[in-house]
Amino acid sequence: MREIRAVLFDLDNTLIDFIRMKEESCRAAVRAMLASGLRMQEDEAFERLIKTYFAVGIESDNAFSEFLKRVDQFDHKVLAAAINAYLDMKNKCLKPYPNVNPVIKRLHGRGIFLAIVTDAPKTKAYQRLLSMGIEPCFKFVVGYEDTNNAKHTGLPLMLALEMIRKELLDITNTEILMVGDSMERDIIPAQRLGLKTALSKYGQKIPEAGTPDYELMDIKDLLSIL
Repeated sequence: MREIRAVLFDLDNTLIDFIRMKEESCRAAVRAMLASGLRMQEDEAFERLIKTYFAVGIESDNAFSEFLKRVDQFDHKVLAAAINAYLDMKNKCLKPYPNVNPVIKRLHGRGIFLAIVTDAPKTKAYQRLLSMGIEPCFKFVVGYEDTNNAKHTGLPLMLALEMIRKELLDITNTEILMVGDSMERDIIPAQRLGLKTALSKYGQKIPEAGTPDYELMDIKDLLSIL
């Protein structure tokens, strides 16, 4: 097998526990809203807020105002309390999975080309990478707005391959590894392009059918592959 010269990483639930961050931040926001006058039971409010996020977009900046409108309790003070509490908890939870930072820095130090391909908005992706302290290790970030298509279409990956070849002119697809937590969004699109694949089982929330080249129980397992 040819040596892996470049690694493309998914971001959420691969380098950072995005779902935990979202749930903890939403729970804090609900408690702040209740303290500021929202009239609901905490668990019901939390469940309805999460459903609102999935309805309007998990990265939406309008989820709290939409939630308050849907429960017919819109109030600017309650909204402000929710936003403040959410952002405070989000910053506390913006931490990488165990071993992410040392592994990324070690791969970077070995001269392996590293980049991010994510469905997240590009600015928010950079916010997360900067907060984790590993942004300088990555050559570029392909975010949703770069193609206006989600990863499962393969278009973000195709753009990433074009960008890699601007620096590594002779690289082949078999020398590129895609690392992600989703068979549908990460592994299968990469396989269709002839890339090597590694499934981050430690971040996988829902089991999916499929066979990646490698399965990672911890991101440090990458070191034995590379």
